[in-house]
Amino acid sequence: MARENSEEKTAVQTTVSRRSFLKNTAAVAGLALATSACVAPGPQAGSDMAAPSEEPVNIQIWWRLRPTIEGAIQVFEETHPHITVSLGDLGEAVYGTPKYVTAVAAGKGPDVSYQNRHTFRQFASRNLYRPIEDLLERDNFDKGNFMAGPIADLTWQGTLYGLPHTAGTRYFFWNRTHFEEAGLDPDVGPETWDDIMEMAPQLNKMDGDKIVRYGFLPHFPPGLSDQLLIYAMENGGFSQSEDGRTNLINTEPWVEALEWCVHMIDEFGGGNAAASSFMEGFAGQPVDPFAQGQVSMCSYGNWMIGRYAKFPDLDYDGTGLMPVSAANEGAQVNWSCGWTFVIDPNTELVEQGWEFMKWVISEDYVRAAGTVGLELEKEEWARQQLPGEPIFAPTPPVYQPAMQFMLDEYYSVLPERQKLMMERYLDSETFSVGCGQIAGLAAAELWIGFKNAWESALTKKQTPQEALDASHADVQKALDAAWENLESA
Repeated sequence: MARENSEEKTAVQTTVSRRSFLKNTAAVAGLALATSACVAPGPQAGSDMAAPSEEPVNIQIWWRLRPTIEGAIQVFEETHPHITVSLGDLGEAVYGTPKYVTAVAAGKGPDVSYQNRHTFRQFASRNLYRPIEDLLERDNFDKGNFMAGPIADLTWQGTLYGLPHTAGTRYFFWNRTHFEEAGLDPDVGPETWDDIMEMAPQLNKMDGDKIVRYGFLPHFPPGLSDQLLIYAMENGGFSQSEDGRTNLINTEPWVEALEWCVHMIDEFGGGNAAASSFMEGFAGQPVDPFAQGQVSMCSYGNWMIGRYAKFPDLDYDGTGLMPVSAANEGAQVNWSCGWTFVIDPNTELVEQGWEFMKWVISEDYVRAAGTVGLELEKEEWARQQLPGEPIFAPTPPVYQPAMQFMLDEYYSVLPERQKLMMERYLDSETFSVGCGQIAGLAAAELWIGFKNAWESALTKKQTPQEALDASHADVQKALDAAWENLESA
């Protein structure tokens, strides 16, 4: 592989049964049956290809430069000796993925690239991906063996443009030890914003007039600016009209949600300046404040279930059923997003790229990442002298046979509470709204709008209404232009 320079502590009472977990995975995938014996396996990587050339070839893949990924690609090259991989980093992939967009526009894109699902329809409508329906049909891939949500998000005008790799939802975590110290039930997290407001001051720890442990900070983790999205949804907000033509982020549910976040930081976080300074103290550290026991509750993502399990002294719990406002009490709220592999519309190495994509969503990739990749991560962990020990418990794959393999080989050995949290995550996928549906044709501008409104309101440069009005204007302008270009094409 060539590398480019571009850059448990306490057992819970409820045991998660194998059958229960399988039932949830099947429900998420939109399958009628619940166990792996009932899932018709799709084609394995390299099966029944249209005779791709066995001549040595190098394919360029933009993904992430991480030990687990690099280890997996080593295995791919060993099992596909006619293909070598030049691995490059995708770069920024939330606010427009400029590296990829610029490269494809210039006819110099990678053969295969990792892509975030929220911008997918925007980019597919601009012909930045090669459609893959012909490859699916030729190789007898059954879309029913994938989670239904990602397949819907990756489909534009009836055509699928990418193979989904992972999915994930927002997830609410709490520190069980802190709950017990405060006299709260460690088995029950907050269900409403009112619960959070009641619990936060009980969980705060003071040293004189300084907060040294925060019960809850709406803007933790820093940099996750689309936090505004989940809070608005918890208050009944929608990002756009049903026809996808009108942006709605300056409507009442959004304004109220942003006002609530500002109030929480001011009332229970010592103000934005103090809270932000606290979080900046962890910048560059591989262990965040929640893992270090300095934040008691956080709204984050399901991918942290496995990451937090690396720290044996952290006694934590969580749910994918997000706390909601009083106006939305009783609603099941979450949104789902994830990562996908696509083929450059200009590449001449379609068959080799497709061969890699089929492999990377399969059980073979899971096995490679969980063995060779994990060993490389352990070496890096030791080099940095980090506490705890790396484990392989990533976000579940979208492809059902790979999900089943990961369940059997890796999730089955997790502590009972982590298995229960994984089951709660899978349940949340059944009622989550896909980010492709949320984002529409101005996805990059929408995410920039989240970021700008969030920062302006928290720093008091603008009121929440003013900040959201400004972002709405920018997003609506981009949305109008996208529809105009599409209809005139």
